[in-house]
Amino acid sequence: MMSNKLSAGSAATDASNLPLSRLGAYLAIGLGSGALATTTEAAVIPIDVSSFSAVNGGAASGSNISVPGWPTASSGDLFLFNGAFGVVGLSGQNGLYIAAGSYNANPIKFGVGSVVDATGGGSPNNWYTGFFQTAFAATSYGYTALAPDFGPGSYLGFKDALGRYGYIEVTWNSTSRQFQVLSAAYESAAGVGITTPSGAAVPEPDSNTLAGTAMLAMGSVAMLERRRRKRAAAATAEATA
Repeated sequence: MMSNKLSAGSAATDASNLPLSRLGAYLAIGLGSGALATTTEAAVIPIDVSSFSAVNGGAASGSNISVPGWPTASSGDLFLFNGAFGVVGLSGQNGLYIAAGSYNANPIKFGVGSVVDATGGGSPNNWYTGFFQTAFAATSYGYTALAPDFGPGSYLGFKDALGRYGYIEVTWNSTSRQFQVLSAAYESAAGVGITTPSGAAVPEPDSNTLAGTAMLAMGSVAMLERRRRKRAAAATAEATA
């Protein structure tokens, strides 16, 4: 059995305070105060899976790949199996748990818009680090258990050693015995559930709505500027009286 070690990666975009001089411009394009997020708020953090996004994680037949410090340092290790120990699929170790049933090859499938939280898909006790339960295929004592297919919009749920919940978007074909990791993300705040992507398209705002919003925003900014100038003029007049 051969094991390859990969380095984990995560990506997040930190919000920053907008300069007051640019507030009017941001209002005019419809961002408003909702864009002024702070980095202390809980957020969904996407995880870079490009190093193991190939079929069966890119592991050679009969081997496995380990990704230490996944999704971040000291939060657990992710393993991707391609036949090592008779297993094909994913497993967490050293504090990284994947939601699964108690039988072999029994990972819980989360659909689009599903919540991954303390219930783990139905029970507080079905979080596993054992690779036989979380695998898609597991051979033991001459019998191979196979999980049902995971088609588009299928996710595994996980909980890391820091108490954060996340999901792994994955496909699985039980006939070819091939899986592929497509994306992953975790909730930055410990103990807070995470919702898998809904896949719903965001409707495009019509041009009339955008124009009206822009005019209202620019009018508000202009009104604030007139008030500022009046106060400045009154203060100057009072000082010279």
